[in-house]
Amino acid sequence: MFDELLRMQLGPLIERLAEMETEFEDLYRRTDSLCRIGVCESVDAPSNTCKVRHGELLSPAIRFFNPSAGAQSESRIPSVGEQCVLLNYGGGEGGGQSVALFGLNGGQFPPASTLASLTRRTYQDGSEHSYDDASHVLHWQNGPVTFSGSRESLELSIGAARLAMTPQTIQLQLGAVGLLIDASGVHLSGPVVDHQGRVISPA
Repeated sequence: MFDELLRMQLGPLIERLAEMETEFEDLYRRTDSLCRIGVCESVDAPSNTCKVRHGELLSPAIRFFNPSAGAQSESRIPSVGEQCVLLNYGGGEGGGQSVALFGLNGGQFPPASTLASLTRRTYQDGSEHSYDDASHVLHWQNGPVTFSGSRESLELSIGAARLAMTPQTIQLQLGAVGLLIDASGVHLSGPVVDHQGRVISPA
């Protein structure tokens, strides 16, 4: 009789505890899915979406973050194999309510810079630009064209041609032919110097 009375009194409590256990398991599962590390599996640039693999799962086509997306807008399409943080704002398991935040370096895509003072961006074709706030040097390169500038000087190179400027001098050099302008005057160098077709350099 006592056992039956005890079951009657504790029955609703046990049922509620079982319900709470189920609710906690669901909350834990949802929390575990809120934020994950994933890898870009494919990209659809026109729709600004990608598919991300996280563990054994593959998300549907989801949006990815850009550096800015307002009146001032900048686009950066992620690369296949690039790591991201997958933010599941809907808390579901399908990934349909997720967005991808790219920019995690990995073995396939190492950091472009390992110096705290150097901000650097590289492109797939080898072009790059960077700025070192410790040395105050701005650098830009696109194939044979390079530009380096600081507070004291700048240099522009296009193949074999080179232009260098400081507060005191301007120098243009192409192989053995050069032009130097400084406080003392204009200095020409090379095997031949002419003016309107007339050779003015010594033989």
